[in-house]
Amino acid sequence: MPERTEHALLYIKYVDDALAEQGAAAVEGAISGISLRILARALPDGRTSVAVSLYRRVHRMRASGKAFHYWTFEKLTSMARTKKDLVVLREIDRRTGKSTTRHVFSETVVESWIHGLAGTLRRWICSNPQARRLEGPEPGGVDNAVDQAIAAIHEHIGELPNWNGRFPLLRDSRQDRPAFAYLPYLDAHDHAQVAKNLFGVRAYRRPLAREVERLDISTLNWFAMFRGLVPVDWLIDAMRTTKTTNDGSLMREPSLTSLQRRGIRSILRRTPQPVLRRILKEPVHQARRTLADAAVCTAHRLAVTRDLDLLPEIIAARGQRRVRSSRDLEHLVRDLPAIERWRNPRGQTAVRVVQEEIQALREMEHYNREIRLLPEGTAQVADWDLWKDEAFRVQALGLIEDRRRELMAARDRERYEREEASRLERIAKQAQRHQWALQTAALLDGQEVAPGLILVVARDAETLSRWGGALNNCIGGYAGELELDVFAAVCEVDGRVRLNLQITQSHGVEQILGKNNRDAVRELGEAAQQVVDRLVAMEVSFRSDALGLAGLRLPRRTR
Repeated sequence: MPERTEHALLYIKYVDDALAEQGAAAVEGAISGISLRILARALPDGRTSVAVSLYRRVHRMRASGKAFHYWTFEKLTSMARTKKDLVVLREIDRRTGKSTTRHVFSETVVESWIHGLAGTLRRWICSNPQARRLEGPEPGGVDNAVDQAIAAIHEHIGELPNWNGRFPLLRDSRQDRPAFAYLPYLDAHDHAQVAKNLFGVRAYRRPLAREVERLDISTLNWFAMFRGLVPVDWLIDAMRTTKTTNDGSLMREPSLTSLQRRGIRSILRRTPQPVLRRILKEPVHQARRTLADAAVCTAHRLAVTRDLDLLPEIIAARGQRRVRSSRDLEHLVRDLPAIERWRNPRGQTAVRVVQEEIQALREMEHYNREIRLLPEGTAQVADWDLWKDEAFRVQALGLIEDRRRELMAARDRERYEREEASRLERIAKQAQRHQWALQTAALLDGQEVAPGLILVVARDAETLSRWGGALNNCIGGYAGELELDVFAAVCEVDGRVRLNLQITQSHGVEQILGKNNRDAVRELGEAAQQVVDRLVAMEVSFRSDALGLAGLRLPRRTR
């Protein structure tokens, strides 16, 4: 690896040790120091980069009650000149670890970049007047030191490129797009050269240059991702069908990130040409959004990704003809087996240590709570120093596990005994209902309840089914309750069924219905009252809201 030399253009460091001496309650999360450093780095190839970092000193509390501190970066940025003589500004996000890059074409961007970091440092120094200086100027000389550092940066980086000079086809257009969006236009004086940069010299066609001139940058970058994967004629046809607005541009779509572009390209390289042709026939905004969503779960650096190497096999197993759109392809990608690629950034090491200690402290407290329920002298109460002993901790966790198994066994026995008692009680109730049903059936079967009408009790499911067919009702569905409830029919002397009755031990008569579930009065007329009176005389009760009792009088003792 080539040797890299570096020297500091600016180094400012202030700390406030008084914050660490205010006690445990005030230390947790306190910021007791800040550092701003600007380094100039020179490589043997002649290029120079400038790195700017802003760090904070954070105080934390361990689970043992002991305080500690560490330095973590607030901002990590760098500026460098590329081999194409452009200047790139790179920023790294502290929380996600993602880096973003953009090209710089204005002097004010450099000044605002440095002044923004210096302003954060000055505000902290003003809010902490007791902070002492370790490196750099006094608080009053920070501004002068920053101005000198900016001048030194201009000397190392050199003159910034001119946008209109380097991108003649994009004069006065947006300069805040991602770098990959306008790099194909670098030093290109006609759209033919842009087409060659996007799709390759061998794939160049005159119609392709006309479409490049007509479409905007984000749309061209979408079609460029199919470079080398499909015939160029397919791309020309797809670009011709892409509609633009009156001013020659598509509807505003958010630009794809480099992560999304990398994921989409990985998906397209593993997709057969017939499927790619169907995707090209879709509207650009629809296919781009769909595959961008699929790319998020395949190219993430810190989370779960998908095993894209299995995608060709999955498509072959499903059948290419069944993958009709980008939405079908997205579903296949999301269903791929997951691969975990968790990366712990260096700045999160201290946080991870604290979390592990908090988890250990919770285990110790749980152990001390559990042993209070055991006989005295069975286990030893643990403190933090004792809990850090691995042999004791393994023994203690084994004791807790044995205790948990004993409790689970006791709960299982209790649940079994409760279920067994409930089962025996249910059997006893069913035996009582069965005995009552036999006695009531013997009492009612064959009794005359009105002139020319007798009571017949069903003994089997076939009888219930025949009665249900005769009266067109659902009494046949009560076969499972036979010999637990009493099912009877009011029949004429010749066997014709006129009414069906359901009699239960707890409520008495619950249903007394005729054909098509008509009320008893509508079925028998005045004879229905005689049937009810006869049943009451045989000590058969009626439920007050029983079905089929409309128009009938019931005695007061009715349930």
